[in-house]
Amino acid sequence: MNEIKILDGGLGSELIKRGKNLPSDIWSAEANTKYPNLVHKIHLDYINAGADYITTNTFRSTPRSYKKISRTNYIKKSKKSFNNAIKIAKSASNNKHPIIGSIAPLEECYNPALFPNNAIALSEFQQLGSWFSNSNVDILLLETMNSIIETDIAITALKPLKLPIWVSFVLKDNEHLLSGDKLIDALKLLAKKQIDTVLLNCNSIKRTYQSMSIIPENWTGSWGIYPNLGIGEPSIDGRITKYSSMDDFSALIIQAINIGANILGACCGSSPEHIKQIKRLLN
Repeated sequence: MNEIKILDGGLGSELIKRGKNLPSDIWSAEANTKYPNLVHKIHLDYINAGADYITTNTFRSTPRSYKKISRTNYIKKSKKSFNNAIKIAKSASNNKHPIIGSIAPLEECYNPALFPNNAIALSEFQQLGSWFSNSNVDILLLETMNSIIETDIAITALKPLKLPIWVSFVLKDNEHLLSGDKLIDALKLLAKKQIDTVLLNCNSIKRTYQSMSIIPENWTGSWGIYPNLGIGEPSIDGRITKYSSMDDFSALIIQAINIGANILGACCGSSPEHIKQIKRLLN
């Protein structure tokens, strides 16, 4: 069996649990400048719970996102959030935990129809790549990716950085990305692009359970899951009103281990307790 590594858990939803209101357009990005100590504390809580990696809070630290809330200085503001996120993650890691640079779809991740045209997408992902090129992160993670076309363009933009690239997909049903693209076809793209690791994220426990077997059946590399802890479809504002039980989460993690997953974590709605539970199940 490959050594199993543990990701951290949700950061934006954890900020909400700890009393912070997050604007939907930039999600948790504002916290990097407004509540840096709290972001640092959440990173540390995940490390202390057993996380092997720390993921930067850069999911929405993009010029496109900041332009929606500020028509002036949006590039400067987004880069400040981005740079702060890197510094906070490095401080929490203390050179003991690899840092994963988070990159999301350019638009609302649950609505693939908002994808801009190919040329614009390539340019914007290249801009993010240039920011990450000087950040000394260890891995780039394209997460909550909802279509093959945006995934393909993002990989093309980021490959020149010569960093390991992980790709994680959000699903419409058990066999398709939100765009309707087949998960099997997305795996073929990743194999062609020589991607290091594939994951499923921000899918409910039920959907993850029903879909994840497609990966070991069609993928020979490293793979894993980090599910959404909400019941039903994820909401745009990230708020969760009804949570899956720890027992259901544990059953999913055990099944993932049994079929060969070697990277495990949790997404929106999770807490350090979920990371602790993964650690317990591995011991």
